[in-house]
Amino acid sequence: MTQEELFDREEFIKTEITRSYVAADDDWKKMYYDNALKFLNKNKFFDGGQLCAFCREQGMPEPHHHNVWGAMVVSLRKRGWTEKVGMMVPTTMHTHINYVCQWKSKIYKGKNNEA
Repeated sequence: MTQEELFDREEFIKTEITRSYVAADDDWKKMYYDNALKFLNKNKFFDGGQLCAFCREQGMPEPHHHNVWGAMVVSLRKRGWTEKVGMMVPTTMHTHINYVCQWKSKIYKGKNNEA
C-alpha cells in the first residue's frame, strides 16, 4: 500500500467515525457515557470491545450502526476521560480485525471503588 493510499484510508476512517458519532441518538449517547463512567472507574486498561460488552451487559440497545461503538470510544478521548496507549489483539469474539486500540482510563479509581 502506498503512502497516499494509507493517508486516504486514514482520512476515510476519520470521516466515517465522525459521521457515525453525529448520527447517534442523544439519549443513546447519554446512556453510553453513563455506562462508560462506571466502566472507566474500574478498568485502567481496555479495548473498545470490552467497553461495548459492558454496555450491552447493562442493557444498552444496539446503536443505529455498529460503527457507533468505535466512534464513542474515540469520543471518550476528546472528553479527556481516556488516552490511547497502543495497539493490541482484540479480547472479544465479535471483533473481526487483527489489532485494536488499547486505551487507558484517566478516571480509574481501582476495582474496589464503586462509581
